[in-house]
Amino acid sequence: MMASIAAFLAAGMRPRTPLAKAIVLILVIKLIGIAGMRMFLFPDHDRPVVDAAAMARVIAPPPSQP
Repeated sequence: MMASIAAFLAAGMRPRTPLAKAIVLILVIKLIGIAGMRMFLFPDHDRPVVDAAAMARVIAPPPSQP
């Protein structure tokens, strides 16, 4: 198992074919984009607080009207 993981990581670090190099480049760009979005949308001090009441409002069906 560890040999497979090591081979996978080695292939990612030193891709041999142009297609593998392009795939690694795109994955790195996506990872940078996701990290940037997380930092921009959810700074550490402004994380939304979710409690049981908020989840009940979102998940529960709307109250029936008599």
